[in-house]
Amino acid sequence: MDQQKEMRSVSRRARGLQRMASILVAAEIVFARMSYEEATTNHIAAEAGISPGSLYQFFANKEEIAQALAMRYSEELQETRNTFFSDEAAALPFPLWLDRYIDKLIAFHSSHPAFHILICAPISSRVTNMIQELPLVMQENFARELARRAPSLSQEQCILSARMIVQIFKGTLMLIFQVDEEEAKQLVAEMKTVMLRYLEPQLA
Repeated sequence: MDQQKEMRSVSRRARGLQRMASILVAAEIVFARMSYEEATTNHIAAEAGISPGSLYQFFANKEEIAQALAMRYSEELQETRNTFFSDEAAALPFPLWLDRYIDKLIAFHSSHPAFHILICAPISSRVTNMIQELPLVMQENFARELARRAPSLSQEQCILSARMIVQIFKGTLMLIFQVDEEEAKQLVAEMKTVMLRYLEPQLA
């Protein structure tokens, strides 16, 4: 009997996690479509195909949903950092490493259209800070990667170069979202070329 209760409990938790995930997917779609300010929990519930009452079993309000999304973004990007800023990744030739890293970041931003919505949205300072810190973490990791690959570079130069790379990425990213798929591919290729030509003399 106890085993059956435990199995039912595990099943309920699994269904709950699945329902929460579907709500977050719906929230991303709604936020990207109509902005954070205009979106309501009713809109999100409708997109998820559930009643508002069902949504409130998991999230008390729209801000809690935004906070859960921010946590998901942070965790996903942490997994990316663990992959690309590891000893194994450092063994890759820099052009190949950069190519794969940029592709991974582009894929992240393409699959999470609400990321940039939440950066500018009037949410709690905790959520806003959590999202706005992510580019800074990227910059810090990139600076450490440069220091590992080019030990002769000063710490100041590594930080400056990493800052430039992040700004190039952010600026190009905004352009990518405004064009069609074919032009987006061209912009990504150009961005990688710019980054390589900027960094190669420092890594030589």
